[in-house]
Amino acid sequence: MEKGDMNESINLAPPAVSPEEIERCIEEYRRGGWECRAPAQVVYHDSDQPCPWPGCIARIAGINFQLEKMGDRACANRLLSAWWQGSGLIGKCPECGRHVLFCLREKQRIPDATLFKDSLLPDTWNQAAYIVTKSKS
Repeated sequence: MEKGDMNESINLAPPAVSPEEIERCIEEYRRGGWECRAPAQVVYHDSDQPCPWPGCIARIAGINFQLEKMGDRACANRLLSAWWQGSGLIGKCPECGRHVLFCLREKQRIPDATLFKDSLLPDTWNQAAYIVTKSKS
């Protein structure tokens, strides 16, 4: 069979990407998001959709936080900085009411939210944000 024949099998698997390259790309994305003051929004992979608290049935697939609706300009700027330059945003789960750190890649349990006051969303954050939920399939 000659090179270029229609029946030639090719490897369609994507090349492996190192963890270091993934981290570099995420940092570049965060830097660019902050520089252009992009909205704080995220879409989670299926495995990261459940609330991180045991027993909670909430499954958040995506969030557009709409920070401009959560207080004055200073509050929105503080939260936007926490999203792009910090560890993420902390808000109460709309289902179980326990604090969750919403990050670009995952969600984490936060037992004591007082340690993260610059990242803390108002208690009514879920009323201002656009939240995409997903039922367990």
